[in-house]
Amino acid sequence: MSQADEELYSALRKIVGEHYEKDCSPLLLSDLGHDLRELNLWPAKGQNGKSLREYIEAANDPDLLIVRDKNSPAYVAVTTAATKQIVEAWIERRSQATAAIPDIDALPRSVLLAFCVQTESGQHVFLRKTAPFKYGVTSPENADREQDIEVEDRYRRPGLKLSTLSEMSASDRLDLQTRIAAWSRDKNTPIDLFYKPASKKRANALERLLAAQPPGVASKIVIPGDIALLLSRQE
Repeated sequence: MSQADEELYSALRKIVGEHYEKDCSPLLLSDLGHDLRELNLWPAKGQNGKSLREYIEAANDPDLLIVRDKNSPAYVAVTTAATKQIVEAWIERRSQATAAIPDIDALPRSVLLAFCVQTESGQHVFLRKTAPFKYGVTSPENADREQDIEVEDRYRRPGLKLSTLSEMSASDRLDLQTRIAAWSRDKNTPIDLFYKPASKKRANALERLLAAQPPGVASKIVIPGDIALLLSRQE
């Protein structure tokens, strides 16, 4: 093995190891590749003619293992021997919840915050199951059990930043989606109850004019093109 390969494998082990010291959710191969490119450690065309997955598999290193979701071939994670079982269990749980994976971009911010807000010792998070879906951090005895559903710690990612969902890493997004889906399933609460209602498009002046005509009249009206265009732009 060349000196360059030894240094790259060492960097890979360090990045993968540090990830699992802080987070038990899978380190996706795509995220690892992104991090390596940011550090100028991985060329866009691969290393020695190999893709990142092939390069890792060629190492035969117990601290650099590839784990796949058998039901989703594109979902590939990198793990270590010590964390392999945890990652496999996480992937299995994700696989079971896949049918109900939520669209987090369509969920109200208050719902997402219920899964990410930080709490102090003894505090619990509850989510109101009717609009406007407010969340609350309180003690169990003060919660309204008729209206509120608890979001227990095992479903949450406290401190996960939601300022820009589009910039959230793929692993964080999938982790949050899976936790919300598991909560929805375990609580027997369909996640689509929380989606933001689609905004109703207002009819323009042309549509209102035609709708106001008696039955059969609208189809006989002839409106000059320039006037029709002007009316269609007016709400």
